[in-house]
Amino acid sequence: MPKPPAKPPREVCRLSEDCTIILGDCRKLAPDLDFDAIVSDPPYGIAFQRGGGGRGIQAKANTAPIIGDDQPFDPSWMLRLCAPDKPICFMGADKMLKHLPSGGAILCWDKACAQGAASSFCDAEYAWMNRKTARQIFHHTWKGISRDHTGEERHSIRLHVSQKPVALMAWLISSARIGLGKTILDPYMGSGTTGIAALQSGRKFIGIEIAPEHFATSRDRLAAYIATRAASAASEANH
Repeated sequence: MPKPPAKPPREVCRLSEDCTIILGDCRKLAPDLDFDAIVSDPPYGIAFQRGGGGRGIQAKANTAPIIGDDQPFDPSWMLRLCAPDKPICFMGADKMLKHLPSGGAILCWDKACAQGAASSFCDAEYAWMNRKTARQIFHHTWKGISRDHTGEERHSIRLHVSQKPVALMAWLISSARIGLGKTILDPYMGSGTTGIAALQSGRKFIGIEIAPEHFATSRDRLAAYIATRAASAASEANH
């Protein structure tokens, strides 16, 4: 029997030939999409909501709760979509160990880099991917007010309660050995960080986000990057 069609998305934005984002439920939409790999930072199932106090980037942070983070997260549905040989890499591995298949690799993001005073925030986060790699640790400061902001993140407020640095998602894409020109799907797009990393590194991007507020953030952020990219290409063509 043919499978029933997915529920129509509430909004589809084709921002460029290499970037499409969708507002809707990823579990219903993703099975019908054409993609080559998944790279994502899904809900961890820990009901996390950071406060917005403090100074600088923390004081203006978007602290809206994460939809779906109020119950344990099972990545099995994403694993099935990528079986048998599509690359998949996602954050939160230490929160989902019982759901992970044997094999693959655990990757560590050292976000403290031996800087700052001791605090209640963890010094590292973990990702899992279905490919073996000699790369195991990525060092990039992103803890409290000690953050290594580069590129379009410079002078930016935190756009999502669990926003990751572009450099981290770019490292995951590289570690998963996703080829240039391939299409990366992020079913839990959040603020669009995976999309920025994909486009910057010569991949195509499809993002899905269920929360309208975060979808709007991703749309504006990705559109700004694409406009800047186009302007830079036009400037180079005129010289």
